[in-house]
Amino acid sequence: MEQVIDNNRGKEVSVRTAQLVQLLTEIGPDIPEIARSLGQFKESVRYRYKEKILNKGFAVQASVDHERLGLKRLVAIVGFTKDYEEYAQAILTAMSELCYVQSFARSFPNARYVVNFSVPAEHVSSMSQFLNGLRERGMFDHVQLLEFEWFRNPAMKAEFYDFDQGRWDFDFAGPHTENFEAAAYHPSVPTKFDDTDLLVIRELQKDANKSLKEIADKLKLNYKKLAWHHNAHVVGRHLLRGYSIRWTGTRYDFKFDKALHRKHSYIWGVIVAKDVDELNMAFMRQRLNQLPFLWAEAGGRNYYAEFAFSVDYLTESLVYITEAVSRIKDRVTMLAMDQSNAISFTLAPQLFDAKSSRWLFNKEELMRRFENLVQQIKRESG
Repeated sequence: MEQVIDNNRGKEVSVRTAQLVQLLTEIGPDIPEIARSLGQFKESVRYRYKEKILNKGFAVQASVDHERLGLKRLVAIVGFTKDYEEYAQAILTAMSELCYVQSFARSFPNARYVVNFSVPAEHVSSMSQFLNGLRERGMFDHVQLLEFEWFRNPAMKAEFYDFDQGRWDFDFAGPHTENFEAAAYHPSVPTKFDDTDLLVIRELQKDANKSLKEIADKLKLNYKKLAWHHNAHVVGRHLLRGYSIRWTGTRYDFKFDKALHRKHSYIWGVIVAKDVDELNMAFMRQRLNQLPFLWAEAGGRNYYAEFAFSVDYLTESLVYITEAVSRIKDRVTMLAMDQSNAISFTLAPQLFDAKSSRWLFNKEELMRRFENLVQQIKRESG
């Protein structure tokens, strides 16, 4: 009898935690609003948030609506030549400050890098020329560039996760509900924003738990001005798609300037599919979006997905994915990723010109600056 009571209590706690996570992904860590929505005491919600999320090492970060900011997702698979291979991470990190890199990770076994860019839509062609220019100058021996219409981070499927044990529980045999909403996903329409909005977004990307007062103090901005930008623009114009729970335990420690990874818990993989028709795209995405290990995806004519596979379900996940992409298997490539050689970045507000309200991209100037930067990296590494 006591065991039954304990089990029921455990299930009730799991359900309440899943409800909390769902609201966290929608509105962020606004504990009073979450408590009001759930009809629970603020103290109880705050305690559960700290105990089940923060104390478990799960960061909460803003998920940007890149399309609303006029940015388009590009994914480049690049191979560095021998002369540049040892500087690869330093070079790609520098590119996050200069030319819109959002993340990178090295693949197994070919040691190529999968690099995500969020590039101003009007500068996509220039970015392609820039990367090919770096190849011509001997930095890359391989460049494959894919363009996408949208990018998103799916919400955590907390109903399949035990926050006490730190384990997933997913029945691959089903039955599973078709995720038509995810499969029908479309890019957002660009809207107006300014440099202050980007500064606020960047801080929320780093840590959504920061209060607006803390952000205003850090940025040395008037609190009322910053709060107005947050409410009227960032929230009012839907510049965020919600908030991401970093359930893999990976996060960047800005205090120590170091990427932190939870080893031996997840195996990362990337799927790339080229030239997929609408019907097969919908079929594939309906199934892949049922998998709780889907971390990020981008779509359009091409498709890109990142997965963080629980080591407990690796074989089952690979079988599941093989069936999901079976209709287009001849156009699908899957790569295993080295998470110890991977970093994600925030937006770079310095690339936005406040006077003209335009994103900057001067290919010739960028090439000159980049050549000088690479020489500096080599000197400092030598």
